Amino acid sequence: MITKPEGWQFELGDKVKKKSGSNWHGHVCGFYVNPEFPEQEGYAVASLYEKGSIQIYPLKALVCD
Repeated sequence: MITKPEGWQFELGDKVKKKSGSNWHGHVCGFYVNPEFPEQEGYAVASLYEKGSIQIYPLKALVCD
């Protein structure tokens, strides 16, 4: 079972999109921590439009959709 780290903003299943740059709309399907920046929240986002496609983004790159 995937567990959301305590205090993180988004939940599994939340619809999110990138704030800027290329469009990416999806739902949170996982979490990650970058060992070089362990204090930053990281999210795996499954595309709403490209089945099976997942991208990872830090919290600062995402907003609720």
